[in-house]
Amino acid sequence: MSFHGPPDENGMMEIGLGIEPIYQNMGFAKEALLAMWQWALQYPQVKRLRYTVSPTNASSVALIRYFQFPLIGSQIDEIDGLEEVYEIDRERFTSLWLSS
Repeated sequence: MSFHGPPDENGMMEIGLGIEPIYQNMGFAKEALLAMWQWALQYPQVKRLRYTVSPTNASSVALIRYFQFPLIGSQIDEIDGLEEVYEIDRERFTSLWLSS
C-alpha cells in the first residue's frame, strides 16, 4: 500500500493497495485505507482522495463503494488498462469517517 506521489497541483492524492490473496476478505484493506487516508488528511494541502480500480475487480470496487467514494469517470492506465476513477473531497470523507 502506498500513495502514488505527493498531492498534485489540485491537492489530490491517489493511493494504491494490494492484499495477498490468503489475507483478503479479513478487513485488512478497510483498516489500512482508513489509516492511510486519515494520515494524509492531517496535511491541509490534501484536498481530494482518489482510488482507481479495474471495473472487473469486484472486491476493490466493493471496497471503495463501502467508503462511499463517488465514481467520477474512467481512464486507460498504460499498465493496468481500463480503470474506474473514484474521488472524494476531504470534507465529505472527514464527515463520513473521521468525525466523532
